[in-house]
Amino acid sequence: MDVIVEKKINFNNTNIYFALIKLHKGYILLISDNEKFGLGSISFSTPPLNEATKSTSSAYQLFGVEHSLLSKMIAEKASYSLKQPVVLFLFLKEREKEKELVKSIMTTLNEILNEVSQ
Repeated sequence: MDVIVEKKINFNNTNIYFALIKLHKGYILLISDNEKFGLGSISFSTPPLNEATKSTSSAYQLFGVEHSLLSKMIAEKASYSLKQPVVLFLFLKEREKEKELVKSIMTTLNEILNEVSQ
């Protein structure tokens, strides 16, 4: 198990922490507004089985009801880009700024995925 990316961004006085861990045949992605992370919403996604059909990734919500749509979107995006299964732990406590944070989270996620995919 190797931590291949650790990143912290600040958006409107809220820190968001990212960690991407490489496993033997997959990844663990942690995103949180708490430095110690947390369980929160847990999603699992697999990449498309057939690249030729351009199908989307398949995502499953394993735990948690908060942020389920965001969690699935992030997990699908990550597994599609990394071409490996991804388990996502998304833990956000900041309810007031949640909608504003989504754009920053997705932008940073894209940067991380581009960095790792190259």
